Amino acid sequence: MSITLFQFKPMFGLPNLSPFCMKLETYLRMAEIEHSVVAIKNLKASPTGKAPYVDIDGQVITDSGLIIQHLERTHGHRVDGKLTLAQRAESLALQRMMEEHLYWVMVYMRWVDPQTRGAWRPYLKEFLGLPGFLTPFIARASEKGIMKGLRSQGVGRHPPEVIWQAGIADVQALAHWLGNREWGCNDAPSSFDACLSAFVGNILMTPWDNPLRAATRKHTNLVAHFVRVMTRYFPELGLTQEAG
Repeated sequence: MSITLFQFKPMFGLPNLSPFCMKLETYLRMAEIEHSVVAIKNLKASPTGKAPYVDIDGQVITDSGLIIQHLERTHGHRVDGKLTLAQRAESLALQRMMEEHLYWVMVYMRWVDPQTRGAWRPYLKEFLGLPGFLTPFIARASEKGIMKGLRSQGVGRHPPEVIWQAGIADVQALAHWLGNREWGCNDAPSSFDACLSAFVGNILMTPWDNPLRAATRKHTNLVAHFVRVMTRYFPELGLTQEAG
């Protein structure tokens, strides 16, 4: 079986700047599924216009959650097979919170917050490989589309202090739920841990301070969990407990 993962390039010491891409690559390493990775600069080849997506023996599948479900079925449930039905339910609910709510606060954090919006443009140039003179035009178009999406989703209709507090509440809930456990749902890592580390890492490792990052750093169990996952599955990154 040939599996190619298409995703964005690494940056800021993270496996990926997309929590969805990072979640999937972490899962692939957890499951010890052989694969190759192709860094993309645009999403023209993705059927949904989003990343990540995979090519499995010529079959293209999109959406990190659907891809993981497919790989679990076809590879003997290597990662989540030992979870009880209740643990699967908790895992699904918490991942939905991260992917459908916390994610949008992170979009605001990166692309809309006045403290960081302009600072992203040099990285956008590097990320997309754009000629310098095109960067301001592409950046403005991207920011306009992102702000429109945030408003349509609902998060973008609130003032900044409400948006930040919504994300902080999600992070606090995750920290309280994880408690002192090494892994989220069992005595071994699961797809939940891949998801949690991807979201926490993408909050911690961007280089600009904001209320969500500051609040996340206070939850030492989340920081330790992120470092634990990265140390085990991405040792080449050389992360330490001082990450973020």
